[in-house]
Amino acid sequence: MGGLAAAGAFAGLGGTALAAAPDAMPPQVGDFLVSPAGSTPLTPDSIKLDSKPFEAVAMSPDGVVRNAEYENTVLLLRYDPATLPAETAAKSAEGVLGYTIICTHAGCPLSDTLKSKLLACDCHGSRFDPTKNGEVAHGPAVRKLPQLGLGIKDGQLVVAEAFDSRVGGDMMGEDDR
Repeated sequence: MGGLAAAGAFAGLGGTALAAAPDAMPPQVGDFLVSPAGSTPLTPDSIKLDSKPFEAVAMSPDGVVRNAEYENTVLLLRYDPATLPAETAAKSAEGVLGYTIICTHAGCPLSDTLKSKLLACDCHGSRFDPTKNGEVAHGPAVRKLPQLGLGIKDGQLVVAEAFDSRVGGDMMGEDDR
């Protein structure tokens, strides 16, 4: 099928056939954060101060858990808000920070343990500083970790802003496009 014929074949679909299923969508503003196997919204107290990263996924207000795509997994960490730089603290909820679990170098998952207080990718050795807006502390990654803006609604952690940059690996260390 030629390019124009293919375009014509999809023209009548109205774009809905290519839309992500609700459980595969990335975290959306207003979503709650839950453990990957749970459906109870997390609270700031669910995330212990200065402890290892906690894996979470988003859950829509109507109960759809967005865990069909691993790229949607969020690492939550909690720090004393007074110790965070203003830019990082602005996206936190009572010191709870949310970052993608996907390394920006080659798309590998980050470790769930901190290495010298840095988020680490064991595939190629990249390290990211969660207290500094996810900036690269050690390559080969060249792009910071996407940070999810968090808020609190009725005492529960919610998505307040989408990821601040593209989630996923660059494969060749290319800059964000």
